[in-house]
Amino acid sequence: MVSKRNRQWLLAGMVGLAFALRVAGLDLQSLWRDEVDALRFASFPLSELLRLFVSPGHNGPLYYLLLRPWLELVGRSEFALRFSSAVLGTLAVPLIYRVGRRLFPAYPGLSAVAAFLVATSPYLIWYGQEGKMYALVAALALVSMERYLAALEEGGWQRWLGYMLATSAAFYVHLIAALLVPAQAVIFLIAGRETRRRGWKPWLVSMAALTLPYLPLLRWQLPLLRAQGSTGYQFVPLGAMSSSLLSNYSLGVLQGATVWLVALFVGVLLAVGLLWSRERAPWRSVGILACWLVVPVLLFYLITLVRPMYTARYLIFVLPAYLLLLSAGLAGLYRHSRLLAGLVLAVLLIVNGRGVWLQARTPLKADFRAATAYVSERRAEDDLILFQIPYGRYSFDYYYQLGQPEGVTRPATPVQRGAARVFLPLVARAGAEPYRWAEGLYTNAGLGVDQVDEQMQALTAGQKVVWLVLTEASLWDERGLVHAWLQEHARLTDQAAFVRVAVYRYELP
Repeated sequence: MVSKRNRQWLLAGMVGLAFALRVAGLDLQSLWRDEVDALRFASFPLSELLRLFVSPGHNGPLYYLLLRPWLELVGRSEFALRFSSAVLGTLAVPLIYRVGRRLFPAYPGLSAVAAFLVATSPYLIWYGQEGKMYALVAALALVSMERYLAALEEGGWQRWLGYMLATSAAFYVHLIAALLVPAQAVIFLIAGRETRRRGWKPWLVSMAALTLPYLPLLRWQLPLLRAQGSTGYQFVPLGAMSSSLLSNYSLGVLQGATVWLVALFVGVLLAVGLLWSRERAPWRSVGILACWLVVPVLLFYLITLVRPMYTARYLIFVLPAYLLLLSAGLAGLYRHSRLLAGLVLAVLLIVNGRGVWLQARTPLKADFRAATAYVSERRAEDDLILFQIPYGRYSFDYYYQLGQPEGVTRPATPVQRGAARVFLPLVARAGAEPYRWAEGLYTNAGLGVDQVDEQMQALTAGQKVVWLVLTEASLWDERGLVHAWLQEHARLTDQAAFVRVAVYRYELP
């Protein structure tokens, strides 16, 4: 019912809305450890950064390589880091519109609704405000799918090349995005007979060509899959995984799922069947979206049977397919009742708005910004800062440097004390007193109370004051033995609690 020109203006308005929602409050929350990792890795010497492409366990080396010149240009502040994700997240709006127009040319309003859902999606807004690769991988998945469908429909080496470049970039930005390729292989099988007959040769060449850039990753992934030991993740059954994805992708990271909300989204998905008619039977387009949504999830589940690693954000590249299916369901409702479709769309947008509002007003990320300022203002030069988990030191160090005057950096000076390591900071700006820190003990492998006592005695020998910085401590010390040792052998003189971070000051006799 909207003219082509007005649709363009509508799309421009949705792009503006998406950008505003992602930029608003971009630096309200402290960086969490994954974001600090992005800054660290992007700041590696170039030779070391390039080695990440073939180093076991490193996810997203291309993202860090692309982030490097951006940080050189705009700086390393929280806003600068996250602004790139805000821009990339905004690009998903016109990209999903283009994919929707290709899949459902007879339903132009469907694409506009999908773009509106992307613009206001709480989940996509959350990761559009995080300094990691997830906004980029979602955008690359949309480019990959659009170029793939264009190549199947129209042919041409430029389209196939664009598809291969976008897809290769996607799985070097996030390894799990490689599961998009098997989904696209299934999509080829359900394509029309004429499409398969005309395009099987370039399709086969492109599938073969995509294996070449993946070989460096496969070289270390296969041994890693066979390796024993904990991954740090709990195994998630397929039903629980599907429920988690539905809740996160529909409601965002904070809005709790209720039976009626889940029923609403499932009902809209089932309404896709109302699109069928004698004149229009878009089963192939719906099948493409179903493959895009379901195949990667099933394959990822099979991987987790060997190496548990599930978290919803790893599969963010299937979220556009889910939103397009929701839009198709709304289009089906619209064919039978405009009033009902309008009411359901309004409810979905209210749900999105509530999710965005909750995310904007609820601190969730570990607040090392406040914790670092608290300790830095109160510590003395000889105080020891004990990090539990040790990885929290990188976040502390980032905010410690921001609070110091500009200057050159000093190298680390390690000091070994028994089985414990005590360091000066990796970097300390000139004119600032370097802080002394130590790694908290890893006790989850079965370290006993007597061993903890021996190592803590060695670590704190000659020390008068110890600051304990706790964050995600159960990953390192589930029984709280280190904290218990300090409570028993030292006097607590100060403490403060922040979001997901707690600090304690102990004086030793």
